[in-house]
Amino acid sequence: MNYVLSAKQMKELDQKTIDEFAIPSRVLMETAGKGCADLISDCYQEHLHEEIGVLCGTGNNGGDGAVIARWLFQNKHKVRIFKITDATSSPETQANMEICLKMGIPMVNVYGEDDYPSFELAIQNASLLIDAIFGIGFHGSASKFVKGIFERVNQAPAFKIAIDIPSGLDADKGVAEDAIYADATIAIDSYKLGHRISDGRMYCGQMHRVPIGIPRSYYEEGSPVIEINDLNHSTPQRTPYKYKTLYGRATIVAGSPGYTGAALMASQAALRAGAGYIMLLHRPGMGTIFEERLTEVLSFPILHTKDHKYPAMAAYLKQLESASAILIGPGLGMDIFAVDLVKYALEHIRVPIILDADALTIVSRNSRLYYHLADKNVLLTPHWGEFCRLAGIDSQTLKADCMGELDKFVRKYNTRVLLKSFTTIYHDENKTYISCSGNDGLATGGSGDVLGGIICSFVAQGMPIDKAAINASYLMGKTAEQLALTRVTPSITPTDIIANIFTIHPKLRGYNE
Repeated sequence: MNYVLSAKQMKELDQKTIDEFAIPSRVLMETAGKGCADLISDCYQEHLHEEIGVLCGTGNNGGDGAVIARWLFQNKHKVRIFKITDATSSPETQANMEICLKMGIPMVNVYGEDDYPSFELAIQNASLLIDAIFGIGFHGSASKFVKGIFERVNQAPAFKIAIDIPSGLDADKGVAEDAIYADATIAIDSYKLGHRISDGRMYCGQMHRVPIGIPRSYYEEGSPVIEINDLNHSTPQRTPYKYKTLYGRATIVAGSPGYTGAALMASQAALRAGAGYIMLLHRPGMGTIFEERLTEVLSFPILHTKDHKYPAMAAYLKQLESASAILIGPGLGMDIFAVDLVKYALEHIRVPIILDADALTIVSRNSRLYYHLADKNVLLTPHWGEFCRLAGIDSQTLKADCMGELDKFVRKYNTRVLLKSFTTIYHDENKTYISCSGNDGLATGGSGDVLGGIICSFVAQGMPIDKAAINASYLMGKTAEQLALTRVTPSITPTDIIANIFTIHPKLRGYNE
């Protein structure tokens, strides 16, 4: 299981291990540093041919760096330690620095701006720079002097590896005023939120993890974020001995003049994702378009009042009664007809409802609809712009603390949200999942419609809303990654994703033979 922790959770686990197992913190530091040195030797041998510069701060992250320097030195590599700032070191870090000095590892003090020229010249000749300046305890802004260090490190040609987290990056929020851009990052024991959200992935580069002996049972006690991967991903279970009715009815309320593609893609995605029946409910007068394009999908017009302005509520609700799950929103429009479609479903239907696209904007403009978000069967699937409208915040506020703002919204309305981005987050009051699969091939209009269709299909087949949402996102991302092996990402289209769901990633098929 891939757990993703906050800085506070990680520190608590460290301390619990020290207290309950009587393992000194210096032993954990030695385990971490030795593990990092071994990983660097195994994975980055091509960057060890010239001098290795290890940049050490005065906290325990600097101590990890000193242990790494010692082990690389013992393995006959040319190593130099750069001690950044003259603040008092932690006892464990000081002890490891003294060992390095006794072993004869060159150590250079970089304490002020006067040391910039010699530091800059030295790191120009390094083939590898190891960043162990700040760890997960860093928050806020670095000093002017340290920002100058970051700037020079980023400009150096050497390959850069950050220990635990790139210095300057907030371990909880994934944001930085100034930080080191690492080519790779080695997380100590567990991934941190800052590795995965906001700008964290851009700063971290290739991610690795080094265990340090913390019992896995400790993690479950703190309700950590869980990252979905190939090992814990799931899909609706299939068997040759069931018939179509047992795989559910996915009902999709979508489409309006000029926006038929959204309804088509959502319907086709739901079909490919395995629901037994797909029913598309659309506005009157659009039947020919859908019937010609959707051979395997049932399509019906939504009946309307005599003046054609409003949906006929009783008839519309009767059409929704047979649904196992409902997706509302793709290409729906935002006129009064669309508003009533969303309103009637939220007020009267108790099967799972996935709100996407135009339905989210309708909710954001109609404050009375927020009351219905507390229904346990309602899922919101906004991208960042849609979430900002729902939460009444701007994009910079969300970027500054996306987990905090998401949690605030979820608790205020007692709801469930799948926040879509390059890192997709599912969050409710009790659990959080993230998915980092995918690529820029998904940055195309229609991708959200496809995802909505897959989620609806998974829920119709019996998956809980939370598992359906995050696993659908992961599956879609992995499909895009597999397509990118044979084509450039800008050429990947939403219909390519639909055509290749389950066909190119056998581990994700979820079929019981």
